[in-house]
Formats: sequence, structure tokens, C-alpha cells
Amino acid sequence: RAAPLHRRASRSACPAPMRRALARALASARLSRRCDPSARAVVWRAPPSSWSAPHRARCTSACEAEAVSLMASRLQAALGDPDLVARVLPYLPRPFVETGDWLVGGGSSATSASSSSSSSPSASPKKSRPTRVAVGLSGGVDSAVTAWLLKTAGFHVTCVLMRNWDESEETGGACDFEKDQRDAAAVARRLHLELKEVDFVSEYWHRVFAPFLKDFHNGNATPNPDLACNRHIKFGALLAHVEKTIGADVLATGHYARVERGDDTEKKTPRLLRGLDPTKDQSYFLASVDGEALRRACFPLGGLTKKEVKEMAAGPAALPQQITNRRSSAGICFVGRKQNFGDFIAEYTGGDGGEDESEGDDRSEGARGDARESKDEGQGDRSQTQKYGHFVSVDDLSVVGAHKGLARYTIGQRARVGGAPTPWFVVGKDATIDKNLAYVAPGPEHKALFATQAVVGRCFWVNDAPPDFESLDKKGLTAQTRYGGTAVACVARVLHRGQPSTITPTKFGPPNQVSDAFQNSEGDETDSTLLEVFFASPTRALTPGQALVLYENDVCLGGGVVLYPGRSEFEKETGGLTV
Repeated sequence: RAAPLHRRASRSACPAPMRRALARALASARLSRRCDPSARAVVWRAPPSSWSAPHRARCTSACEAEAVSLMASRLQAALGDPDLVARVLPYLPRPFVETGDWLVGGGSSATSASSSSSSSPSASPKKSRPTRVAVGLSGGVDSAVTAWLLKTAGFHVTCVLMRNWDESEETGGACDFEKDQRDAAAVARRLHLELKEVDFVSEYWHRVFAPFLKDFHNGNATPNPDLACNRHIKFGALLAHVEKTIGADVLATGHYARVERGDDTEKKTPRLLRGLDPTKDQSYFLASVDGEALRRACFPLGGLTKKEVKEMAAGPAALPQQITNRRSSAGICFVGRKQNFGDFIAEYTGGDGGEDESEGDDRSEGARGDARESKDEGQGDRSQTQKYGHFVSVDDLSVVGAHKGLARYTIGQRARVGGAPTPWFVVGKDATIDKNLAYVAPGPEHKALFATQAVVGRCFWVNDAPPDFESLDKKGLTAQTRYGGTAVACVARVLHRGQPSTITPTKFGPPNQVSDAFQNSEGDETDSTLLEVFFASPTRALTPGQALVLYENDVCLGGGVVLYPGRSEFEKETGGLTV
């Protein structure tokens, strides 16, 4: 049995045999991981001879190492499992932050220029204080357990609840945010933490929802609001707010992802890694958050599984029952579970309501926007998104049915065609004025749904610049084209302005895809680089508007938005009909 973690960093407090037993217990902790059940889950180094408790390699002083040892002992007392401690502690913030002042002889701080110059950094360490943490509390179990873990470890924690969307117009007065308020308040009371509320309705509308509608405007793309929400709202507006108003040093959320900062947090860009639970990994949604924001982000759940988090919530955290029994969020958040997506988007694009003809909606989960602003803002001419059109078979280009607007459909989604004995699936969309067509194929595995190439634009990178793909691990480079999707081995090539693309676009889409590739949704030439991605195996439903995220093994590199897929396997095999 492993010895308990110890409160003091003193060799006399822990006999050598106990230290060795604890080190062996931590080193043997394991967690099944994606495609490698035997992979080690522990990110923990053996304790140096001068300290008795395990600690992270970035500890730079005996004082900080002792604080980490105390954090570990508190978590061990609460969790009772050294394996869980080993998978939580590495992803918590450092216990202290430097204030910028230098400590000089006698312990006083040197704030003046003359005092600073008289003490060299090597001789006089910087003054530090305990880290202050803000937790983005949503009312759900993940953010609640995040707050509990941080408080249990000894951090000064303040909870913040965001309001991003006014639901009154869509729900006739009922508002799910009121439930979020009640649940978040219940968590804060249980944990004895302060809860603050902040309104980002306007920011969400302008930075997330209005661009979402613009991408829907021409009907060809199915945009993804989740990445923009994390970049501009959670780790943009919220991060700035908590730094300014409560002096927070770190913003923690309940995302299942990991951040590794290395030994030098000031010079090295943090690495964003997949969460260790392959069924809940959310690094895909965080891929567009820049490195500077990730340096101040914290994801304590990154080394845990969803099952373990729920067990913590009902067990040692003793969270209220309405939290532990709360249903996980699903679908686009500003639409919710109850409202039909076709009805919702019709309110903003001018289309008809009524029953959505599609099934198996594969649109991504999202955050909320501002419904109180003018619904006409940023939409321009809405005629194409509301215009009725035809379903056209890719096999013979015959009309097989009618649709109620292209914005209701996304690639790979089932299209309910009346009277068809075989289900049809959307292969591509062409919203040009004289066509307004949705190309469909019979069956979910039709070869027209699969392609091996794609052109990507609006690129974002964790390191603010595209990686050197020539130096990356060729076997480890993969691409993920939707949340929860399978990562596929690939090769990537940066394409600068003026370089011709080697990828021929699919015929089952709009014309001028190549010439428009360097333009945004308004026709402005803003993209200086594009990305060509070549998949090792055919990939289903490459969807314009969705994010394509690149990984080197478990490390998230960044990615971009799919502009258009290459020729489908069906086109390669048959040559394709003239569209």
C-alpha cells in the first residue's frame, strides 16, 4: 500500500522506504488511452533527494515545492487515490506567481529603478504571492468539479458565470439561463465560494453569432461557432474581465484538455494536448485559442475521465443532486435541445419555419449569442438561404425532391426525400442564384461522401505561426474534421498567395472555389496562406465551414476552416458527370 503524501518537505518526516514506496505507486499509475491501453498517464517525475514529496519539474524553489507537496497532500486526503492525484496535480496552476518586484537583502522589495539595478536577477529572486484563480462556472458538473478540485488544493478561487445569449425571443419568455444561475449558485454555496455574473451578450453577438450568420448567408457552408466562442469570449473577453476586475492570474474551465507549459513559462509557448479521455477530448474546440491565452488557462480535468469526474461530484465533492444528475449539454447552445435548428435559423435568415426535413443533425455544439440585437445585422441579402430548391442525385443528376433552404442542411446529413425507398444523404451544396441545389447520394456510405483532400483557410495556430511540417513526425500528423470524429493520418502543405493549388475541388459544390479561396465571406482578400491537407484514407463528409484541426500525436498544432474538399472517391472512380 502506498504511503500517504506528506505535508512538509522534510526528509525526517518521511523515512526512505516510504518515499520509495510512494514513488513506485505513482510511477505505476496507469490509464487506458486512445489506441494504447498501456500508455503511462502519469506526468510526474521522481522526487529529488532534497525533497520528500513528488512535485512537478517546473518547481523553481524549495518554497514552491513545499506548496506543491501541501497541495498533493490535500488532494490525497480528499480523493484517497494516489493515481487520481497524479493525474490532477500536473494540470493545476503554479501555487505562486511573481509580482515583478525583486527581493533584496533583508527581504524588502526593490521597486525603484535604482534598487533594481543594484540587485541582479541571479542574486535576488523576484517577489511572489499566492495564485488567484477564476473558474468559469456554468452550472454543469464539469465546471463544478473543477472549482472543487482547485479549492481543495488550496487556491483562492472566485467563480464567474457568463450570460452570452438572451433566450427570451426564441423561447417565448422561458430562459435556460435561469436554471444555470440556480445551479451555479448552488455549487458556490456548497463550496463556500464567491460567485460573480458577467454579461457578454453584446460581445457574443458581434464576435461569434454575426460571423456565424454571415457564413450561413450564401448557403454553401456550415459554420462552427464553438471555436470562435472559446477564442473571443471565454479566453478573450472573460479572461480580460477576470484579470481586470478580480485580479485573477489564471482562468480555469471544465474542458477535457491539457496544457503543458514546460520549465520556462515566460519564453516558451504552452502546448495544448488532447484530454486523456478519448470520448470527451475537447482540444478540438480550443484549437484557435492563442498561446498567450493558454499560458493563463487551466484545465484540471484534462487527466481524468468523465466517469471519474461524475464519481467525484457525487462522492468526495458532495455536490448538490441537481448538479450530479444534470444532463450534459448537447447541440448548438443558442438553439438548445428543444428548438428545431431549421426553425431557429429561419428566424435569422428569413426562411420558413416548420418541420426540419433533415435527420441526425451533425452540426457542432456551440455557445450562445445575442438575440436582443437587430436580427438583420450582418446578414445582407438573405434570398439564397430562404430560397426553396431541389435535391439532385449525384448518380445521374436527376431531381429527386425539393428542399426548404440550403441553410437547413450540412454535408453528411440525412435528407428526407419523400417516397424514397433508400435514405438520401447530402453530398454537397451549390447556392449560386441560378441553381440553389443540394446534391444527394443514396446510402450513408456512398463514395460521393468520401474524399482524401481538402483546402483549408482562415488558419489559426497555437504558436501563432504554421509549424514546419517537414520537421514534424510524419507518422504522428493527423487531422480531425469534427468534434468526436476520428483523427486520420495526413500530410499538410502550406500554400502562400500566388501558389497554385494542386487540389481539384469537387464538382458537387459551388463554382469558383479555387479563385475565392483567399477571400473571406465578404470577398475581401484577407488570407495570406492556405493549407492543403492530404488524408491517408478516404474521409467522410468534409464540410465547408467546419474546423479542421491538426495534431502531432496528442499535441494540438492548430488548423483552419475547410474551404472546399477535393474530388470525391465517386468522382475519381467514374470521372463524374458534368454538373
